[in-house]
Amino acid sequence: MKAYSHLSAEERIRIDELRNRDGLGVRQITLRIGRDKATVSREPKRGLWFASNENDSYRPYRPYRPKRLKTGPWTCRPFYSAMTAQRKAETRARRSRRPLRMSYSPLLAWVMDALRKGWTPERIEGRLKVEWPDDPRMRISHECLYRWIYAKPQRALDLRQYLPRGKRHRTRSKGRRSKGPRIPMRV
Repeated sequence: MKAYSHLSAEERIRIDELRNRDGLGVRQITLRIGRDKATVSREPKRGLWFASNENDSYRPYRPYRPKRLKTGPWTCRPFYSAMTAQRKAETRARRSRRPLRMSYSPLLAWVMDALRKGWTPERIEGRLKVEWPDDPRMRISHECLYRWIYAKPQRALDLRQYLPRGKRHRTRSKGRRSKGPRIPMRV
């Protein structure tokens, strides 16, 4: 089984040259750079550059093309740019996959205070919606709160003692199921 690796800047430049300058298709490019065809076919879509899109803020509607952009044949359609693709790849790599909900300090302080008062995560979720209706950062679901309380980093704080039923381990949402039939020797 092959190990997956991201495209390097040199490979992106090579794809840019083979695609835009030489006009080669995906299959010819894969043979030249030695990458999988799925990787090469996905790359031009990820590195599209629009003539007026220097900061990713403007994407023209397809039939509408302003006259000021028509300065050459390359402005009539978006084209693949290796530098744009590399810049987008670097920003994607820096961005975290999932935002940490409890990293916002006012939310964390409010939740900790509410837990110490003996509030349940369901009640905390409801109060947050009422007290901060317009602030999306002050939102957290009760399920996310339970997961956060029972997660490893919070075990040192022992937050489960503030829950109504401060169990050591969390039970499954479906509850316990019996393994055998409900009535033995049933007809």
